Amino acid sequence: MLKIAVFNFKGGTGKSTTALNLGAFLAKSKFNTLAIDLDGQRTLSFGLGLDGQEPTALDWLTSDEAIAPLTTSVKNLSLIPGDIGMFRLTAEADLFTSSLNGLMPLGYGVILMDCPPSLSVASVQAILSSDRVLVPTLCEPAALKGLSEAIALIRGENPDIPIEVLRTRYKPRLVLTREADDLLIESAADLGYRLLHTTIPENIQVAESIAQQQPVADYASSSSGALAYRSLTKECTKLWGLK
Repeated sequence: MLKIAVFNFKGGTGKSTTALNLGAFLAKSKFNTLAIDLDGQRTLSFGLGLDGQEPTALDWLTSDEAIAPLTTSVKNLSLIPGDIGMFRLTAEADLFTSSLNGLMPLGYGVILMDCPPSLSVASVQAILSSDRVLVPTLCEPAALKGLSEAIALIRGENPDIPIEVLRTRYKPRLVLTREADDLLIESAADLGYRLLHTTIPENIQVAESIAQQQPVADYASSSSGALAYRSLTKECTKLWGLK
């Protein structure tokens, strides 16, 4: 059961959109996949048409009883929906280890945890309990500053965890993007992350698919966004050793 935390300290980087669409394409590749929405904004839950449904991630972390994830419209993809009350979550003890262990009998091959864009209890404990961290980022100065801060925070909590950086809402024609690319390549060794080859372009169909509460694979399967997320899934499948 491979556990991936999808995290960035900065909002608006395509974090929830990536968790949704990567999860959908992993499921379509026949990997039994669970997405867990830890972000109180609940974009992941909304994009899968399950916002407001129960049991929620807060129930999963705080209940003494076993929680059954919800099925989605995508075969092989399940969801534990988000909860606006996640911001109130406080804990001295580890909530995630026992909660994740409770999911093991369900046979998930991959668990994607969509973390809040902050160093909350949920983010810290998700990072500590994960096997890897995926960090979506924009190719612009403010986002790169946030990226270095996010990686420093991750390393502070889990020094040896592999970190992959994904460029989202990518605009290759901009000089700013090319300059940011150079910085990302140069910083990879110093900050200790892998810059993924796949980039996710700025694509209106990706945004529209969230509004229509569908993965982009179902909403616009031939769009540049869908093709990019399909490519990302292939890259991650190989990198993460999924079979």
